[in-house]
Amino acid sequence: MKLKFTTTFKILISKLLPDSEKLRYLFWLPKLHTFHRKYGRQSTVLKSRKQLYQFVNSYISNEAITYCEFGVFQGASIRYWAQINDHVDSRFFGFDTFSGLPESWNNFTGGLEKGTFDTKGLVPDIKDDRVSFYKGLFQDTLPDFLLGYQSDKLLVINIDADLYSSTLFVLTMGHKILKKGSVILFDEFSSVLHEFRAFEDYCAAYGVCFEVIAYTKSKKSYYSHVAIKIL
Repeated sequence: MKLKFTTTFKILISKLLPDSEKLRYLFWLPKLHTFHRKYGRQSTVLKSRKQLYQFVNSYISNEAITYCEFGVFQGASIRYWAQINDHVDSRFFGFDTFSGLPESWNNFTGGLEKGTFDTKGLVPDIKDDRVSFYKGLFQDTLPDFLLGYQSDKLLVINIDADLYSSTLFVLTMGHKILKKGSVILFDEFSSVLHEFRAFEDYCAAYGVCFEVIAYTKSKKSYYSHVAIKIL
């Protein structure tokens, strides 16, 4: 009888509750606060994304890095990283379709349409031989990149992919090269149904241990930009 009642109750609730993205957002939002209480209270709080980048580069003592950025757009972040990390042996790789988001990015405030951030195929012009770009979907470019990956330098991954699907793909495919000490940066971590949920699912699937070393907080931003170190 108890099992039958439980099944009946589930069916009833599934019919009554709307299949709503905004409702899912509201249910996931407390998870971000729980994440902060567990991991963020002892980490450094900063006001901007550039401050976060500067902090991380100092944290790793400006050592030689392999920097992979997912979601380049016009190149502001990868250009800035190439400026602040001037180690001659560092290498910077940018991954993007350069044709905009491959699907719409929905969140509580409305989101962005498919094709947003389209640069008409133009790759950023960065005068630095250490910087190179991979044009196309991550699903098409990242596997080939990983096949030839042989770097023993510290890995820094900057995820500005916005979308759950793109973020989860990068994390799961990149798991083989993420080592102890690697740093993952998120640009929209407070998007709880996308970058945050993807990281939660990745950690659950692979048993990843980590610590939050820094995040941004301002009047307009709470946990948008987060720096995470793999343990």
